[in-house]
Amino acid sequence: MRCQFCNKERVDRVFYINWLGTVYQVPVCADCLRKMWNQASAAGRTEEFKNYTGWWPGKPDPRHLGDRAFPDAAVPGLVKRRKLAALRVRLSEAAETENYEEAAKLRDDIAVIEKEVCTHGN
Repeated sequence: MRCQFCNKERVDRVFYINWLGTVYQVPVCADCLRKMWNQASAAGRTEEFKNYTGWWPGKPDPRHLGDRAFPDAAVPGLVKRRKLAALRVRLSEAAETENYEEAAKLRDDIAVIEKEVCTHGN
């Protein structure tokens, strides 16, 4: 996955934006995230930035792809479909880096979730 802003490879941070009812995934690299923090800080909007991204400098664990990507109150089927999408991205990255053990585990996890999503139809 590439950074939406600078096109660098290997992005592990992501924003999820709900625009007109459609959820868009915006991947961001660490450098661009820091630049956006600096801009928010200069504009006096650090609290809004923290609330929106879930990240700020000095926070020990920035949000990674697949972590709390959706609202807690979302319909269970929607949560599963979004988790499935995040797992597919991780599977692609594991295959790219030739981490076959991780890829096999992710493939199995995807199969289980796909079966649940198709069975329940949510």
